[in-house]
Amino acid sequence: LCSRQPWGRGSPRLAELAPVRQVATLSKMRQTLLRTRLGLSLAASVVGAVQMAQPARSRSSSAVLPLASSMQSSQRATAVLVHGLDSSKETWSGVLADLAAAGYPAVAYDLRGHGESPLGDPDEFEPAALASDVLAAVRAAGIKRCVLVGHSMGGRVAMRAAAIEAESGGASVLRAVVVEDMDISPRTAPELSAEKRREVAAWGDGGEGAPGRRFASWGACREALLPWYDADEVRVDSWRNKRVRPHPDSSWWSDINPLARRLAWERVLASDDGASAWRELSTTRP
Repeated sequence: LCSRQPWGRGSPRLAELAPVRQVATLSKMRQTLLRTRLGLSLAASVVGAVQMAQPARSRSSSAVLPLASSMQSSQRATAVLVHGLDSSKETWSGVLADLAAAGYPAVAYDLRGHGESPLGDPDEFEPAALASDVLAAVRAAGIKRCVLVGHSMGGRVAMRAAAIEAESGGASVLRAVVVEDMDISPRTAPELSAEKRREVAAWGDGGEGAPGRRFASWGACREALLPWYDADEVRVDSWRNKRVRPHPDSSWWSDINPLARRLAWERVLASDDGASAWRELSTTRP
């Protein structure tokens, strides 16, 4: 405990206190010096932080220049690759590698509802919307000239894209269209009961009561896919780590979308839009 005592008998003499006073004085000097140094250091840190926070000044006043990339070149048109039913941009991996090795710029896109692209409003799923998505993505990427390649159902999308661009006159980005494994004949969509139509709606973009295409595990995704593919275990299992793959958060994502598949059958493959696109092209003046 601390106490306060008066000066009197038994109190230390001034001579005895002198060394103590000297030590105290030195201690105060050290504290003052330390505070001064600390203050300078803090001031320097604040100034440095303010300088770092200031926007970098441009070293050049020249305009920003367009850069070539693996997607576009000033020498060659870009190959734009569009997949088919139950597929995604990943189906073009080998072709993309071959084109890159040969020096051709190329890019592959996921159609709406496929791969990693959102489905959007199911009522708007139609050839014109699919084609417009692709053309918008091409322009957003800054691609000025392209050769559009559509495989299977993607061929129908490419036909519609060609008809749309034909109306744009000299502003078209298309230089050629390649259609692989697809004709203009309407297909017959498989029948689906009212109950099944309600169930397949759960494969939309997600939301309350609709998990979409993200699953807690491979097993959960597998069980959800099997009923829509005739319980073909060999086929569905072949998609593991390919069209169905794990995400960093340990969930599993399905590039395969039974709802998009159903819509593609009814709105694209079973329609006569392919023939309509060709008729429009035949009457468009070059």
